[in-house]
Amino acid sequence: MSCADKALAPLGVDVDWYTTRERGYEEVLPWDHLDSGLDKDWLWEDWQDALDETEVEDCRWTPCFDCGVCPAMDTSIQVGPTGKKLLPLTVVK
Repeated sequence: MSCADKALAPLGVDVDWYTTRERGYEEVLPWDHLDSGLDKDWLWEDWQDALDETEVEDCRWTPCFDCGVCPAMDTSIQVGPTGKKLLPLTVVK
């Protein structure tokens, strides 16, 4: 039993209910009030594809998957390398 389980059990809070249970499409999620630019229907379909282990191709190289990001955020898909040199990343010990 985790520390959270021990601390919340006397209060009748089931941590697993909040963290690991299956959720249905109709359930209102805690972050539904936030606008990430992605359509909820698209996110649900993408989640179902992930569960089915269906690979979704990169839309920079294939037709649009209509996720909603481009029109909602007034962005355009960048195709190919930018030519910019990325900063070298090192492991901090």
